[in-house]
Amino acid sequence: MNTEVPFLKNLNPHWRHAILITGGCLLIVLALIFLAILPARKRLLAVRAENDGLKTTVANMKQDIAGTEKQQAKTAAVGAERDALIAAGVIEPLLGSFAMRGKSLLDPIAKQTGFTINGVKEDRFIPLQVPKPPPEQLYGRQLVEFTGQGSYTQIAAFVSCAEEALPLATLASITVLGQPQTPESHKAIITFEWPVKGEKRTLPAVPPPPAP
Repeated sequence: MNTEVPFLKNLNPHWRHAILITGGCLLIVLALIFLAILPARKRLLAVRAENDGLKTTVANMKQDIAGTEKQQAKTAAVGAERDALIAAGVIEPLLGSFAMRGKSLLDPIAKQTGFTINGVKEDRFIPLQVPKPPPEQLYGRQLVEFTGQGSYTQIAAFVSCAEEALPLATLASITVLGQPQTPESHKAIITFEWPVKGEKRTLPAVPPPPAP
């Protein structure tokens, strides 16, 4: 079988040889393009796309980390504010009495507003509902009743300043009784409710692991 192209027969052998070499080189180049360069370019584009995706992921992760740090700082600040509020608002007995502790807190406010505290006594204790699992430290609400005397303005100022100065104290009840002998000064029975520490639970001892 004759594989020569007819028009090559009439060419000078030198030119014919050059054309054959050129054609062979062209075929080799085309083979390189289709078998090596195009697949390599496809892989390069895939790697670039993957790299861009990784860059986006890293940027999102950095943004999330920065947000986490901000959130942690915000949580720590809120926690510190909460701890300070609890430390200032949760009362403990003074000389064994919640009534005396409440009086020590409200005496300066009474003096500031002109309200006179004549007597103080403990009212009932209201335990808080225990969550599950129950915490180690239990809390409750202690009612303390104050009996005093002052004008309507002084009584209102006393209650308002007490709530402002002691944000965890709650006004539970107030009764104002007019006094015929002192029409400008009235008897007031005011009950505040405070958060207090209750019993501290004793956690059960954890048994040691069995010996192997």
